[in-house]
Amino acid sequence: MRLVRLLTAAGLSLCLTVLRIAAQEPAASDACADAVRLVASGEATNEHAGWALAHVVRCPDGPATIATRWRVAEDRPEVLAQLRAWNYQIHDQRIAEAAIAVARDPSRPTNLRLLALETLVSYLGARVTGQVEFSPRVGAQPPAADIPDRVYTLSRELATDANPLVARAAQNKWQQITDVVPRLASLPAGTLTLVNVCGRKFRITNSSRIDLSTELTIAPERPALQLRIPAEATRDIVVAARDTARLLFGGREVASAATGGECH
Repeated sequence: MRLVRLLTAAGLSLCLTVLRIAAQEPAASDACADAVRLVASGEATNEHAGWALAHVVRCPDGPATIATRWRVAEDRPEVLAQLRAWNYQIHDQRIAEAAIAVARDPSRPTNLRLLALETLVSYLGARVTGQVEFSPRVGAQPPAADIPDRVYTLSRELATDANPLVARAAQNKWQQITDVVPRLASLPAGTLTLVNVCGRKFRITNSSRIDLSTELTIAPERPALQLRIPAEATRDIVVAARDTARLLFGGREVASAATGGECH
């Protein structure tokens, strides 16, 4: 009898647990529906229904709702702060697309465009942002594999934007990404050149608008020389090259030159 009572109690407990879970599921679904509605309508603020701002990132339609907020966002401190907070919490292709559109749009407020650029750079990972503990969840539509390349191209293009604040910020991001992830940089032919002046004296020219970190190899048994060439500048260097010096950027050879005759 005691065993029967124990089994009955265990079964009753299990049934009650299942019922509690079943009762909670519609509530969670309703919470997401309310959060999405409040955030999409702009009704959710820190003062009113603030829970929705935090809860929306857990919802299936959360990324699409956040992307919508990007498209209609105004230049207000609380709005910018919330967009930045969401970026720390979730990354999604739809949000990235919305941020790209905002960053490119000259009609949008400057602060919003700057935040969009900052947000997109975070999609390149902690190595670029320097925030090791920054690990947002990934939305239902993970960022596409080409997002890093698109962000790099965007920063390079916006470096000539008509808005000087946007142009300066974009140039800084372009420089930062190039330094940390040089493989993303697709240098046009002739951006870096290496010519022999005479003897073992070589001249390196960087025609890019940003500084470039290079390596100059002079002999197989010698370590490569690490050289930082300023933007739109030339640097002369005398090395112990025997036959040919090779210039590398991002591990790829971009130019080479043989030693020349006597210097006069």
